[in-house]
Amino acid sequence: MKKLGIIIVNLILLILVFIGAEYFSYLDANKFYEQKIPYFRHKTDTTIETLKNDGNMRKPCGLEYKKKPILIYGCSVAYGFALSAEESFGNQLSEFTKRPVHNFGMSAKGLQHAYFLIKNDEKISPEPEYVFYVFINDHFRRMYVDCNKIDTLNYLTYRVKNGTLVENRQGTLADKSYLVSNFKNMTYYGLKNIFKDQIFDFAKLYIVSMKNEIKTKYPHAKFVLIDYDNGYFSELTPERIVQLKKEGIDVVVLNDEFQDKLKLDSYKNPVSKDIFRHPNGKAWELVVKYLSEKYNL
Repeated sequence: MKKLGIIIVNLILLILVFIGAEYFSYLDANKFYEQKIPYFRHKTDTTIETLKNDGNMRKPCGLEYKKKPILIYGCSVAYGFALSAEESFGNQLSEFTKRPVHNFGMSAKGLQHAYFLIKNDEKISPEPEYVFYVFINDHFRRMYVDCNKIDTLNYLTYRVKNGTLVENRQGTLADKSYLVSNFKNMTYYGLKNIFKDQIFDFAKLYIVSMKNEIKTKYPHAKFVLIDYDNGYFSELTPERIVQLKKEGIDVVVLNDEFQDKLKLDSYKNPVSKDIFRHPNGKAWELVVKYLSEKYNL
């Protein structure tokens, strides 16, 4: 009986420690976002509709033009965080090339969200000539951990089965925990150098799967991976780029093309507070001109 009492007391203490740690993680998230955020978040499963609403996508532009469209996928970089519609990648690309552009860039999303959209969304008509995926280094982490602590969608993940991606069913109590989110992030950063090859292989599977889905949906479209890492912690090494190219992926490394010019503050968005520093309209002007010349857009 005495042992049972000790076990109960220890369980209560563990629960209190967890609640305290969860509360301090919640306060830390409040401080980071500089706003009052909900403690228990109501999260919804990822569907085409919920993903598009959550991602707050740009409207298609240049629909009056007759040339074949271009599709864009990626995160807030592709979307154009804190940029006007006119400054964003999609709009500048449309105006410069006189093409319709559909920008599916979504803030705080990653490879799995783009793959989900490409696989499940309705076909764009007429068939696009190019599909651009704008990649940044943090997309590796986002395969395992929510980008933001206050994401309103259940975390979308896939597992590998017989060499293909299979969507996991979503929604666990742990998804609502700020402490668990912190723990996942610390675990990723603590282990990423040990499992860097496995992490890249998983990312490569997403990228190749995107290419294959695009080829099925749009047989004549060309898929291009645009590496927009502006010099921070780049893990898409030349050796790994060679691996992607062997899979038939066309890769553009913008820092190589512009001799690190995009690292300069004059090409970064002053509103962006994170370490990555999102591009501004001036940066996209450079990129659009380069892509247009390279691919004869």
